Amino acid sequence: MYTLTIGVPFRRRDEERCEVASDWAKSLILLRDSLGGRFGKITVAAPALPLEDGLIGQQTPAILDCRRDEIQFEQLGVKGWRARQFWRSYPAIRAAIDKLAQASQVVHCGINDLWQPLAIMGFNAAVRANVTSVFVLDGDAVQRIADLGAGRGAMGRFKDATYSKLYMRVARKAVAKADLSLLKGHALHERYGRYARNAKDFFDTSFHASDIVHPHRLQKKCAAIARGEAIRCLSLGRLVDYKGVDHTIRAIAEAAGRGANVLLDIIGEGPAEEDLRQLVRSLNAADRVRFLGRRPYGPELLSEVGGYHLMFFTSTAEETPRSLFDGMAGGCGLLAFELSFTRQVVEQFGHGAVVAKGNVTELARLLLTLHQDREKLVSWMNSAAQRAAENTAEVWYQRRAQWTFDAHERHEQPTRTITAPMPVAAAHESA
Repeated sequence: MYTLTIGVPFRRRDEERCEVASDWAKSLILLRDSLGGRFGKITVAAPALPLEDGLIGQQTPAILDCRRDEIQFEQLGVKGWRARQFWRSYPAIRAAIDKLAQASQVVHCGINDLWQPLAIMGFNAAVRANVTSVFVLDGDAVQRIADLGAGRGAMGRFKDATYSKLYMRVARKAVAKADLSLLKGHALHERYGRYARNAKDFFDTSFHASDIVHPHRLQKKCAAIARGEAIRCLSLGRLVDYKGVDHTIRAIAEAAGRGANVLLDIIGEGPAEEDLRQLVRSLNAADRVRFLGRRPYGPELLSEVGGYHLMFFTSTAEETPRSLFDGMAGGCGLLAFELSFTRQVVEQFGHGAVVAKGNVTELARLLLTLHQDREKLVSWMNSAAQRAAENTAEVWYQRRAQWTFDAHERHEQPTRTITAPMPVAAAHESA
């Protein structure tokens, strides 16, 4: 059995069927397929949601059937519990996790919430049961806490610093013991790599090879750019303040005011939407910016992404978004604020540029440069599409699966203690 202990919730429909957020369902199916049945069924140990209808994590729910999909769920508490409720149930939760670990060949976990640490409890159970452990960190939580906490008062900064220090201690101990540590991005390797037994860098992508923009379609949109048609720009993601979509809008308006033929579509929804609409009105940019609403993730969305020339990502907090790779699959160049991860992606794939966080004027200048130097944008678009093939979900899940197989084989190898023969002189002395 391959067990994941995680804070991502599920909703039970009946004994066999459970609902999860659509992107999580897709990730679990990709994981199952990549493992090829090597460890039997996948078991997800996680908190449960109340039985009701509606979205899960702002996404349309998907149903996974234990019999059909070979993915089963075990409840660990209830999503939305306060810390006091969790710790009252801690003995029962720990016993359930220990039982799962003892029945597993591999336990896969990370760090979800240190105040209700379901994920790291799974890791500790794997160590106690002496089974293969896969420890995953998919973003630099410490840097993200610092970014999101900028401007907080003294007490807020103290709480953030205390949590971050504890988080780093837990992460260091885990990577030191884990049979395999998957650390997403160079920043995590800089922070934890020197403590790790077996650390690998990885990208977390969701698109398939069939989702990559067709060469004929890419050629057509490159030709449109070369002819001087409008540069179609895209912002993709939830509309919340730290995502910085307001910076993208301001850059579009400023570049357009300086003569750039640019258009921006915003796909997503969220609490910041009305403020963003008001910003567009205040900048008199309604003829440049459209709000297209939310789209479910899937082939239709990825095909839509393939119609754009340039993706913007102007988050002001450290992130490791899959949308950067969705843009690559669509043959889009990238303009982004500089985070550790965006810098790594741009340097590795050569399909865009980053600027300092908050520097709207530099974003607008680069956009104006692309308007004037169309060949540069075309080269970015071609680079994105060409490199997408080596970053499909199938490629990355298969790579991670092979690392897991190798780690499991090493873990299962018996430790052989070779006793050196006693020197002759010492043997005589002992006699």
